Amino acid sequence: MEYSYKRLTVDSYIELLYKEGFQKSKYEYDQLKEIIEEIGIFRFKGYVKAFRKDVSEYSIDDVLELYNLDRQISINLFKSTSQIEIKLKTYLIEIAYSLTDNPFFYLLKDSYVDNFKLSDESIYDWEVKELKNKKNEIYLHYRDYYLGKYDFNSNKVKYLKDKTLIDLNSNMNINYPPFHYFIENVTLGSLINIISKLNVNDNSIIKLLANRFGMYDKDVFLNYLLRLKELRNRCAHNGRLFNRNYRGVKAYGLHKILRKDIYEHKLLDVYFSMQILLEKHSKIKDTKILEELFVNDILNKCDKKVEDFVMNIIKIKTR
Repeated sequence: MEYSYKRLTVDSYIELLYKEGFQKSKYEYDQLKEIIEEIGIFRFKGYVKAFRKDVSEYSIDDVLELYNLDRQISINLFKSTSQIEIKLKTYLIEIAYSLTDNPFFYLLKDSYVDNFKLSDESIYDWEVKELKNKKNEIYLHYRDYYLGKYDFNSNKVKYLKDKTLIDLNSNMNINYPPFHYFIENVTLGSLINIISKLNVNDNSIIKLLANRFGMYDKDVFLNYLLRLKELRNRCAHNGRLFNRNYRGVKAYGLHKILRKDIYEHKLLDVYFSMQILLEKHSKIKDTKILEELFVNDILNKCDKKVEDFVMNIIKIKTR
């Protein structure tokens, strides 16, 4: 079936919404038009759809409230994912250096369970380039500091001589840094990929990290990390969050009990899994406490009508 594009203007779209039964906006027409233009019709339609069953009970302003609330949810959850990423990197570096004193171990083939290659994305920042405006900076970024002071060939002789290495990029002049430098600079996606394959002196890093986060099944832990990545990407790319379905993860302990009231693919379940990774879940004893925490932590005293609307959606399978 071919896609048929039909051009829709903001003027005609506002008229259509009123014909469908939405109550009038409190905004002056030109102001409302400007707001929707800034959001974009395609994006705005995604929020309108959430009200389709009860159109006459809501106004266009409720749709705007929902959109603004979803942006607030995105900002607050992005903050949580960043906190988890920092913990993940800190624990990873700590565990790795408890197992080896070679800061370049991550370039050894034996340090991975499968054939592994670092993504170009993860090494690009370590390409040797001319440092412009170096004299004008009081404090160099740690990457620039490292690139200006150390060279990979010297470190290769000292730490990697006569050892089998992973496939290193030969198209770029990469000054591969020590592990802790490298990890602090990688994206969350690259970080998770490395964690899933890293094996230091016959120790599975993902298993040790899982234990550090209170989990004992590395595959379950990996799914939590992939859910974290999914949430981060949706926040970073300004995707709609409140009524989306998310990657499922295996529940254990209290999480299993909460699943009686919460659908595993909805946002409230995702929020609880983030609390587990933040190691803040012990204070959550039941669904009511979880909902109250979400409201206070993520919704930030929003309009009560829209709050109730969202809280119903983020935990059930269908609406």
